[in-house]
Amino acid sequence: MKILTDGRQWPPSLWRKIQFGVARWLRRALRPEVEIRAGGKVYRFRCDGDRDLRRCLSALVKEPGTCAWIVSEVKPGEVFYDIGANIGLYTVMAAQQVGPSGRVYAFEPHGANFARLVDNIDANDLAGSVSPCSFALNDRSGLIPFNYISLTIGSSNSQLGSLRDGEEKEFRPALSEPKAAMALDDLIASHDFRPPHHLKLDVDGNELLVLRGMTRTLKSPNRPRSIQIEVNLRGKAEIFDFLSTHGYALVDRHYTRSGLRKIAAGGDPEAYAYNAIFRPTSG
Repeated sequence: MKILTDGRQWPPSLWRKIQFGVARWLRRALRPEVEIRAGGKVYRFRCDGDRDLRRCLSALVKEPGTCAWIVSEVKPGEVFYDIGANIGLYTVMAAQQVGPSGRVYAFEPHGANFARLVDNIDANDLAGSVSPCSFALNDRSGLIPFNYISLTIGSSNSQLGSLRDGEEKEFRPALSEPKAAMALDDLIASHDFRPPHHLKLDVDGNELLVLRGMTRTLKSPNRPRSIQIEVNLRGKAEIFDFLSTHGYALVDRHYTRSGLRKIAAGGDPEAYAYNAIFRPTSG
């Protein structure tokens, strides 16, 4: 539906008021809110397009291992970092776990995804438990180009400071935005962020850079008790070496539903991204 105006007439005519009212009603009517009930909890997600609707409808089945990790590990009063939160599916789940005395920090630099992340925080009445952060995490603090692979809500694989996606394929950005980036150590030391008990890291191939920016956090007495990282082709060996050097060992790994289908069809398990869970080797 188009609302026609020359941009100068205000207040609008009666016809334009009717057009505006109908357009607003249609937007609300055609913008579904997905409600998921599981384990005695209710999760609500607002959707506009096909991609974020599919994400919401598959929230509990696309990465069942991630859901199981959050539900089993994250306790009331704890702090959870969701780095690469997208539209907030796991942010909402973690916030339900930590409760009002805990805190979830949700990092999402993609503008459209961040707006929907805030929508979903509001839909679940979690403003008191979640701190949404629209900047990126990196190994250093500064202003770095953020290259959008797509402007669509729910999209992934946009890149900070790179024109290669998580599978090392070159792409032409739909938009490039100067984006503030911070090292996690700096956030905790200088900006009063509470250190994480648990940390989920999924930034489409830039995981090693984020890890390098949390060196002091990984060595501190209050270091994370569990870390889940999406392991892509980019930097796989370096991630394992880095975490081993900082006293973390792999304890479990799980694939997406799509990855499991490919492996069942005879694919090499090492050829696909997976989520790896690490814990401190001592302490």
